[in-house]
Amino acid sequence: MILDADNLADYLRDLAIAPAEGAVAVRPLSGGVSGTVLLAEWERGGVVVKQTHTRMRVAADWEFDRRRVFVERDCLALLARIAPGVAPEVVFADDERFAFGMTVAPPGGVVWAQPLRAGETLPHATVAAAELLARLQTGTAGDAAVARQFDDLMPLVQGRVDPFHRTVALARPELAGAIGQEVERLLSVRRVLSHGDFSPKNVIAYPDRVLLLDCETAHWGDPSFDVAFMLMHLLLDGSRPGRAHAAAVADATRFWTTYRAAGGQADDERAVVAELACLLLARVHGKSPLPTLVTAAQREAVTRFGTELLLDGALRDVTAALTLASDHLDLPAGAV
Repeated sequence: MILDADNLADYLRDLAIAPAEGAVAVRPLSGGVSGTVLLAEWERGGVVVKQTHTRMRVAADWEFDRRRVFVERDCLALLARIAPGVAPEVVFADDERFAFGMTVAPPGGVVWAQPLRAGETLPHATVAAAELLARLQTGTAGDAAVARQFDDLMPLVQGRVDPFHRTVALARPELAGAIGQEVERLLSVRRVLSHGDFSPKNVIAYPDRVLLLDCETAHWGDPSFDVAFMLMHLLLDGSRPGRAHAAAVADATRFWTTYRAAGGQADDERAVVAELACLLLARVHGKSPLPTLVTAAQREAVTRFGTELLLDGALRDVTAALTLASDHLDLPAGAV
């Protein structure tokens, strides 16, 4: 059964989630490329329902095990125990249909990626997200039960390494050796719960806090990954020709310094730089190119920057790597 706006109301009534009587309004939410996300609302209630698909909605051939929905369900349940209020809570689970329901995000927030892509940084969201990531890492580091529960690297390999790192290595064979070394390192570091998709599109920013979404790539792994993933997005989400990149670089630096001050576990800065390099390259040459990189000049600039970070073995400082971004990513308004 594929859930959609036409059948969701009856489905929820059958599960006794929605009331048997009265209207149930259903509308799709933007769920990225991985599946169906629907919001159902009724008088005095509502639920967000997510169902995974095997094939990702991208132009390239990218399949991702539907069992990742169970990973997200389990991650949300874990977050509800160790950090109540930082993510939606699970309302129901339907393993047979690879679906689950979660609480609706409270009103008053904005998906953080939206203002970033409009050229507006939100320093309070940057600080809150950095502190949240540090909190999640310190709260799970060394936890044997969490390590066992999220030991399967399927979400990381199928959701990130194969479509990102290994796809770039095929597209840019001159970088394959360095990328292969980073993949080997990434897969070998098992220290904390890694969200796997820690980015502005999965953070709802409120005036006093943030709410974390989309945990289907969660795994027991390397603390550097989530840091690098967020830094990549902060650098690129607002990237447009003619727009000064200094604000984006400052925002990324703010995230990094706040994260470190809050006790974040990514203490190997060279690992953060190497992973940032691979992720930058993946948003041009991987299976899910960043849609905001619309010009050839932008794509080439990101490729040059990622290549320099990846191949410069002496660059072991995250702040120094971020500083380089201004020179690489600022493009004149006429760039095409």
